[in-house]
Amino acid sequence: MRLWQKAMIGLARNDRITAWMHDARCMRRFSRMFVGGADADAALERAQELKGRGMAASLFYLGEYVSDQELIRRNVGELEAMAPKLAGAGLDLHLSVDPTQVGAMLSWDVCRENVTALAETVAALAGAGRAVVMIDMEDSSVTERTLALHGELRAMGLPVGVTIQSSLHRSREDLERLVEAGATVRLVKGAFAEGSEVAVTGRAARDQSYLDGLGQLFSPRAREQGVYPVLGTHDHRMVAHGAALAQRHGWRPDQWEVEMLLGVRPVYQRELVAQGYAVRLYLPFGESWFPYAIRRVGERPANAWFVLRSMLDSLFK
Repeated sequence: MRLWQKAMIGLARNDRITAWMHDARCMRRFSRMFVGGADADAALERAQELKGRGMAASLFYLGEYVSDQELIRRNVGELEAMAPKLAGAGLDLHLSVDPTQVGAMLSWDVCRENVTALAETVAALAGAGRAVVMIDMEDSSVTERTLALHGELRAMGLPVGVTIQSSLHRSREDLERLVEAGATVRLVKGAFAEGSEVAVTGRAARDQSYLDGLGQLFSPRAREQGVYPVLGTHDHRMVAHGAALAQRHGWRPDQWEVEMLLGVRPVYQRELVAQGYAVRLYLPFGESWFPYAIRRVGERPANAWFVLRSMLDSLFK
């Protein structure tokens, strides 16, 4: 599995393959599977479509690991411009941001300034729905800085949440601190191929680390502190376990949610909505869709069949 992930990451970072994929007509169906559109208007339309099916969205502008100042400004601008569009459409003001797309590769001061401005925009436009800037978690080299950024913004009273990768050895202690702070926490297993000195390896150990994290996020103490758990998983076993913990410890359905990626297990997503769960989809938009989409294939090899089928369908039509 790690070899498969590394192969897909290699494709994602190949500029020539990326350029070809972006120009290939046969890949348009594949891009729509995982990406909400090439621009903000297309993404907004997709988010409205999801709302009509009972699902919320978290908007993310494609473009991570950026060190060019002009690209950083564009990334920030696209996210800030999306906020009033969401507010005007009566949708949740829910934006996801990677630190490395808004300045962290230049300096964390630049990153802090940009994320603060984005969170202030969201706070000013907040309405009846959820208003959150969700800080994504990238590889373990930036974990400490990312958590520090989240803490600083929360101390300013800004509407932010943070993503925790349960597979990291440090995550139990990180979750303890976030529970005491009453934070909004998106819990994921972790998609990065980290070494055993940093994270648990093996499916059983990774599953157990996620179950342990759910136990912390759905504890009576977490509910008392005002924690808002977000289950970032497509694993039905983890969702079922989280739901059982929520019921056992008196969590209302509106006090937590399940977040999945657009295009991954859509049938299961609809089943959860039908069962009354709050479901949010991670909805990326922008022109650089291939690096993001191929990493989704890396995380779930079954998606590779959809890619091949999409290409064949387009070629022979």
